[in-house]
Amino acid sequence: MTDGYREQVSRNQLRFATIAQAYAGGQARRLDVELLAEMIRPLAFERALDVATGTAAAAAVAAKVGVRAKIVGIDSSVQMLQQARANDGVSGVQLVVGLVEELPFADDTFDLVMCTRALHHVRRPDIVVAEMARVVRPGGHVIIADNVTGLSGAAHARFEELQRLRDPGHACTLTERQLIDLLLDNSLDIVEGHRTTSFRPLDEWLDDGGAGPDEAAEIRRQLLALGQIDDNGTFGTSVATEAGEVTGLRQAMSWIKTQRTRI
Repeated sequence: MTDGYREQVSRNQLRFATIAQAYAGGQARRLDVELLAEMIRPLAFERALDVATGTAAAAAVAAKVGVRAKIVGIDSSVQMLQQARANDGVSGVQLVVGLVEELPFADDTFDLVMCTRALHHVRRPDIVVAEMARVVRPGGHVIIADNVTGLSGAAHARFEELQRLRDPGHACTLTERQLIDLLLDNSLDIVEGHRTTSFRPLDEWLDDGGAGPDEAAEIRRQLLALGQIDDNGTFGTSVATEAGEVTGLRQAMSWIKTQRTRI
């Protein structure tokens, strides 16, 4: 591969191999399954793909909504898919090991393609979105949900460095505008959007990332400085503080449903 994502894929494979079981019991359960089901339910789909499926939490939602549909989940982590297979809700889901940057499916294969809480783990989200657009049929739907940032410039760069210090599998957080532009650039028209914000206690957030004591102390110190930065009211994840101490993150997510332009 020459497109700059193999190194990130390797980091993710190593990272998720060590946290697969914990992820299935913690982070995967924080997916807003009710909102995702609400976005999927009106759609008529016979074949759906969950990109970067992980432990298949989103695929399980699609399987429950589309009881007669064929659901496929793809992920580069064998260990995450092993955890997925232990979930009764995905017993009918076909799980595939593969790269999300090189989806092993023909053009126009699926009626619905999803990617939830994963784009910030990939080095080239532009390639992933292009692949999702390629494999969805004209008139079919693509749903992306991911963390978004409201920061820019030096503040954004600093926060991204802290994200990678906390979690080596982190690549880059997009702004909501950047996410929308990626979709539009691939002939995916916006048909529905939602914003959600949830509070993540700092200790929980650090533990999920696997930060050691030294890394955690440095992250706490730098997060306090970031909490004082004005993001001009732009929707995005921000630092929560109280009495001069960082208490956690207000994690912002954009949920966007699109339809591929008919040709």
